[in-house]
Amino acid sequence: MRLSPTSLLVLLALDARAQTADPPSPTQQVVVNGGKTDVEAGRDFVAGKIVIGKEAIAASGVPTTGELLKREPAISVGKNGSIGLLGMPGYTQILVDGAPYTGDALSLDLVHVERIEIIKTTTAATGPFGIAGTINIVRKGVQRQTLTTLRAGASASGGRVGADLAWSNNQATANAPFGYNLRLSARHMPSRSERDMVATLAASGQPAAPSFSGERAGRNALRILVASAELSWQPAAGHKLSFSPDLGDFLETGDALETRAWADGRRLALATGSRTRLTSLGLPLRWNWSIDEDTSLALRAQLNRASIDPAASTLERRSGAPLRVRESDGKTATRSEFLDLDYNTVLGKHEIAAGAKLGRNRSSTDYLDLVDGRQDPSLAALGLTSASRAERRRLFVQDDWRIDPTLSVNVGASAEHNSYRVWEGRVVNRQSFNLWSPSAHVAKKIGGDAKRQVRFSLARSFKAPDADQMLLRPRVNALAPCPADSLCGANGIETADSSGNPQLQPERALGMNLSYAHGFGKGSELRLKGYARRIRNKIGSDLRLENVPWAVAPRWVYRPANLGQADVVGADLEGRLNAKDLGGAIAANWPTFEVRGSIGWADSRLSDLPGPDNRLSEQSPWRAKLGGSYSLKDWPLKLGVESNYLPGDWVRSNVTERVYGSHRFTLGANAAWQLDPKSKITLNLDNLLHRTNLRIQEYGGPAGLLRETSGSADYTRIALRFETRL
Repeated sequence: MRLSPTSLLVLLALDARAQTADPPSPTQQVVVNGGKTDVEAGRDFVAGKIVIGKEAIAASGVPTTGELLKREPAISVGKNGSIGLLGMPGYTQILVDGAPYTGDALSLDLVHVERIEIIKTTTAATGPFGIAGTINIVRKGVQRQTLTTLRAGASASGGRVGADLAWSNNQATANAPFGYNLRLSARHMPSRSERDMVATLAASGQPAAPSFSGERAGRNALRILVASAELSWQPAAGHKLSFSPDLGDFLETGDALETRAWADGRRLALATGSRTRLTSLGLPLRWNWSIDEDTSLALRAQLNRASIDPAASTLERRSGAPLRVRESDGKTATRSEFLDLDYNTVLGKHEIAAGAKLGRNRSSTDYLDLVDGRQDPSLAALGLTSASRAERRRLFVQDDWRIDPTLSVNVGASAEHNSYRVWEGRVVNRQSFNLWSPSAHVAKKIGGDAKRQVRFSLARSFKAPDADQMLLRPRVNALAPCPADSLCGANGIETADSSGNPQLQPERALGMNLSYAHGFGKGSELRLKGYARRIRNKIGSDLRLENVPWAVAPRWVYRPANLGQADVVGADLEGRLNAKDLGGAIAANWPTFEVRGSIGWADSRLSDLPGPDNRLSEQSPWRAKLGGSYSLKDWPLKLGVESNYLPGDWVRSNVTERVYGSHRFTLGANAAWQLDPKSKITLNLDNLLHRTNLRIQEYGGPAGLLRETSGSADYTRIALRFETRL
């Protein structure tokens, strides 16, 4: 996957929501024992949990968490590649070891990962910010064995070649008080993109006429280097100290050429080169105290540091104007501190979890924007620096009550206070939110059988605005450039600038889930789930013509805005069926054959947008996913296939704009050859159906209906990897 400079900013979790998400209580962590399959491991969790364990991770043959999750039937994949739960991209909380990760969690190499846990609801222990649910990536800790693994691979897509390398070393013995685990991963991921577009304008009562045409070609490369470790010490019985530092270095480079020609004879050509570097350091220290067999206490202190250094240079050639060179640089530094206390105990049939969470995040940014070597007056309108400060305080309590062998209840609540302060030059904005999040979950075993369970969940959850959504500093559209010596002039609706909204309120949701799970054997299960969400203060976009401080004429500007209420309903059918589970005793000697897949339906309505396409962005009206694997009986070879389908559909982004995306069908195949008990080779073929994706954007402005039609190409990707245990 490719990271843009904007997404790298998001990775820093500058907003207090991401930086202050809360780790699950240790009592809620599913530990996959050697005798249990992943399906069995998730059955005892009252709210319902899907576990992707270490055996499934090792057998997947893919290098990253994102690629692995895209195969999971419970995960929905949007047309832009985003992943989420319940068909609601953007509403899923993604944690690493139960906490925010300063980096891209979906690019985390699987050599670092022990298991992945998926919960499609909100619990008091996981925190209130997963409206669609939570994905928790649990990294490997110190194991009581000595083990070294190594993986190396190469890939190619669109004529560009990439590579990845991962190494892990664990050193510990069964009775020693000391142990450590070292992990290192490196990836080089090049990509290319091509896009062409044409636009027509239909004035009131007039036929559509050509407006402009254009094309864009780009080449990007992302280099990732992540090093992490865990050092553990057991100074006395019941006590364990763990120090788990991690260091990340992400470097994205790119170049692009974009041209646009208008029907009135104007021409614009932009040649852009960019370089963005993100470095991060995490220093968590944890103390676990097992007070007795039923009671434990955990204290975690964590310090995070991160910096972003983006730089871009654009050569601009515009008809009737001199050649311009525009340069930008904006260095951001962040510092975060967390202190978490978790208490767990068992009182009869009750498993009680309680905790307190404190967090603080500070960031500062220095901007430098030049035109022909001089300060850009438009971008200096709101000052050359910005800073933010976010704090949160949270308390939670949760009770897992096993009423009898067939009926269990999980009830809990969390109360949280978040405060923000943002400085932009002389402008100071303050916001504070109080969040109260109760939750209740019931699980009933049909006939006392753990393989057949009905679950019901009711929970209140939230989505807080990102920090960059609150910043007023504009991002001027490069296709509507400003003069070198004065403020901007006018722009078109299709070349709108973007700016933030410091008055954004958090989204507040009330959610309900009802599901039935039917298991077959140890590793097969069908799950049927219905869900509903009512979201108040839905955050979307507003596109309008405004008088702005960076221009002498009104300009079209995108701003995030609260769009009233969104009502969401949907249903999912998911399954994982293994031939040996279905065949009974006669299947003992059958080859291993597994089919997995899902089909989902979803519908939503936004109260402040006109219909009929007023639904959640990136939510498909229906979706289907199908995959499977087959292990040959007489050969150490495993074959697999993966597919995902989304129909073409329209969605209204705001009152002024709506967007169409063509259907998306992706198909992949994979093979794994086990050379010996310790070594294997995997081959992955992704996006086998090379095609052009169609996108249509319609803008309803004063001049009439502007329709922009564009096509972007997909490329097949091939990857070959070797993995061994030393």
